[in-house]
Amino acid sequence: MKIQALAVLKSGEGLKPFEYDTEIGVNDVLVTLKYCSMARGDVRFMSNFWGDTNFPLVPSSEMFGVVEQKGSDVKDIEIGDYVGIGYQMSSCHECEYCLVGKEQFCHSQKVLAVGGFGGLAKQIVFDSRFVFKIPTELQNPNCVSLMCSGLTVYSAIKRGSPQSGMKVGVVGVGNLGHLAIQILNKMGCKVTAFSHILDKQSELLKIGAEEVIDSTSTDALKNCKNQFDFIISTSSKSLEWSQYISALKPLGNLMFVGLPEKEVSFPAELLADYAQRGILGSYIGSPTEMRELLEFAKQNSISAVANVYPVSEINQVVADINENKSNFSTVIDLSNWK
Repeated sequence: MKIQALAVLKSGEGLKPFEYDTEIGVNDVLVTLKYCSMARGDVRFMSNFWGDTNFPLVPSSEMFGVVEQKGSDVKDIEIGDYVGIGYQMSSCHECEYCLVGKEQFCHSQKVLAVGGFGGLAKQIVFDSRFVFKIPTELQNPNCVSLMCSGLTVYSAIKRGSPQSGMKVGVVGVGNLGHLAIQILNKMGCKVTAFSHILDKQSELLKIGAEEVIDSTSTDALKNCKNQFDFIISTSSKSLEWSQYISALKPLGNLMFVGLPEKEVSFPAELLADYAQRGILGSYIGSPTEMRELLEFAKQNSISAVANVYPVSEINQVVADINENKSNFSTVIDLSNWK
């Protein structure tokens, strides 16, 4: 079976028409794709930013589509189902992590861009155990980013365990951050957004932030000392992390989801001095957490603030992301594939 896609054939090149061969295994489904996202992480994979991209690369780690065929062992998904697919492609289903429902930590896992072709394509063949039915209420392009960006922050928030009524912060309010604001708000938290782009303020207040603080203002950050129970950072910028740690209450946690461009450093005494503060990291979530998030998003009307473009404009979309012209979520409509 041949799959039509767009791919970067080697680092530094643009997207070009590409075709590859694949087969439907016993646990696989063939999905005709309707939408995929194009995030900053996808663009970084295209330039081999992290040094682990496998070329040719078909980017996009978030997609929606309809199941056209299924393997003989597929039980929970039917032909015609509207489904979503995210970053993780497979796991061993036998290790200590897989057996307790934490497949995202499996040492044998495969993920898109590093281990397989992504969603900027007409169709995709995928392991059904990492394919998720999408509720009718979420079957629109604004919800595509739940499949990886949303899952990533949802899993991190669960790990940090903020409770209703707590004061929490979100550092960096792009694709991941603006979803984190909505999730935390619907959990009953009092959310502060930290951003260096204050033009976003009205939109951030609309989706659940109670206040917006300049993430680069030393004076503003000093005024936050000992105020926050939990802060999640989705930023890739190198910020004054000591100030964010100081903004935590005793027993508060700073959770890193975004990967800063430079090494993170701070005085260790900030963790211990009258405090017991913690620094945490996170990764993508599990299939179980993906299903939880989809139900939570359905019940609370959570979706991305998305700009949707036809696939014919993909090269301009990539250029805009590289030039920081994309505020929140970017989605590609694949319906007019040529």
